[in-house]
Amino acid sequence: MLDDWSAAFGAWVTANAAWAAPATFLIAFLESFPVVSILVPSTALLLGIGALLGSGLVSPWPVLLGCVIGGVLGDAAGYWLARWVGPHAVRRRLPRSCRRIYAWSVVVFRRWGWWAVFFGRFIGPMRAVTPLAAGVVGMRNSAFQSANILSALVWAPLILMPGSVGGWLARQIGPDPNPLTLAALFGAALFAWIGYQRLRPLVSAWMRQRLALGRG
Repeated sequence: MLDDWSAAFGAWVTANAAWAAPATFLIAFLESFPVVSILVPSTALLLGIGALLGSGLVSPWPVLLGCVIGGVLGDAAGYWLARWVGPHAVRRRLPRSCRRIYAWSVVVFRRWGWWAVFFGRFIGPMRAVTPLAAGVVGMRNSAFQSANILSALVWAPLILMPGSVGGWLARQIGPDPNPLTLAALFGAALFAWIGYQRLRPLVSAWMRQRLALGRG
């Protein structure tokens, strides 16, 4: 179902390339707006747009700019929403599945502040509640927005890159690929996957250690 929807969306963007940047803006906004990112398959759609970039079917710079602006405004809207409705209303209206990660995020914000906003965009569960937690703990607007903008400038190319690389490789391979080229690509992908599997436990352990120190 999701694959069919993503394929249909990719076909629409291909046929309406002029709307690629506005569509990317909307998807990035929904991906960054609190809680909504859990309900909308925004990441899959952004990967699909990245594939269109790599295939040369849409212009890269307007799409990248739309992704950055959408990410910034999505987080900013969530932050101001939390400031407006207040902490009690935020906690009461959050879906039950988000309450634990929200409480954890508030603890992280009180300890790490600016860095929690910056890195929260890159951590799936935190991204859904990061702006809310920042608004609830009363983080200064200037501090929040600086971390919001800088993280979006890093996040946008990273979220589009895997699809772009895949689209570029598909264009280079062509419809009749060389077996040696396929073997080299498979080896590179395997090497990257092994590296990721080795680094992930180290990064997770480092984060748990830092958070434990923060609680202490």
